[in-house]
Amino acid sequence: MKKILFLSILTTLFIAISASRTLAYTYGHDDTGWYGEHNKHHKFVAHNHHHGYWDTDKGVRVFVIMD
Repeated sequence: MKKILFLSILTTLFIAISASRTLAYTYGHDDTGWYGEHNKHHKFVAHNHHHGYWDTDKGVRVFVIMD
């Protein structure tokens, strides 16, 4: 029973993470950055060996990883 519960939780987490990464790529991009859901341009930068852009969510600055 514990094994089935563990596998179902693991599967759910995998699907949620995969879906969030897929949704992040649905917006367009060009050579200088990415366009968000409201067609706002975000400058493409590198941070801690990841590529993405900086965004603000409820007053908190977050780095959205694109690769």
